[in-house]
Amino acid sequence: MLFGAKPRFVTFLSALCNEEKNATLVNLSAGLGRLGSDVVLLDARQSGASVAKWLEIQIVATLLDVAHQKRTIQQATMTTSQGFKLASFCRYQNTMPDFQPTTTLVMKLNKIVEKLGNSADIVLVDGELDDSNGLATVALEEGEIVIQVTNHPDSIKTAYSLIKRAHGKFGRRYYGVLVTGVNEFEAHRVYDAMAQAAGNFLSVPLNFVGYVPQDDFLRRASRSGRTVLDAFPTAGAAMAFSRLAQQMTGIDEFASLHG
Repeated sequence: MLFGAKPRFVTFLSALCNEEKNATLVNLSAGLGRLGSDVVLLDARQSGASVAKWLEIQIVATLLDVAHQKRTIQQATMTTSQGFKLASFCRYQNTMPDFQPTTTLVMKLNKIVEKLGNSADIVLVDGELDDSNGLATVALEEGEIVIQVTNHPDSIKTAYSLIKRAHGKFGRRYYGVLVTGVNEFEAHRVYDAMAQAAGNFLSVPLNFVGYVPQDDFLRRASRSGRTVLDAFPTAGAAMAFSRLAQQMTGIDEFASLHG
């Protein structure tokens, strides 16, 4: 993966349940914050099953409010107790999102997202593909995309479907793969199978980002509203998130993959 240029957006598309996806994003954001990175976790989903809802944080202002000149970008960026900042793309009103795009609004939102990226070291994005298989803004589409998957056949099938949908929209590009809930051997087995299928049928190159083992301490920390790095710092999941955070700050190492 290429983590060198600014703005540095890394969008996560997950083939797992929302609980597991949200725990991954929160713990990885906290891990990056512990390394001294200025991290923004951007909730860019419209489904309502987002990381902002999972954190039970009341959203005072969104980037859509900023685009409508009702709020400032500072008001739409909240500092969490876990050591990172949180921003939300839009609110949720029952099943109908309040984001109804026009060309002018889309351009404004893209500039706001770019500004958000330029104000931080890294922006982790809780993302989803829309009806046209795109992301929320062009700025996010030009950033990195990581597919989160586990070793269950349904998860692997969903992950491959996400890559196939994105490939139809963006063409040939790199995708990172993060395997969670497995040991290292199983993580590489899942990645190798996905890389072979994506290469053979789509000519899409994948990069192995890493893995997070199945760990009851992660679930226990999540249930108490804390990160596993804070609650159980010596747990296997905590060490895995620390490794991932260190990896994402290794700019030179990963830039060489695209050189």
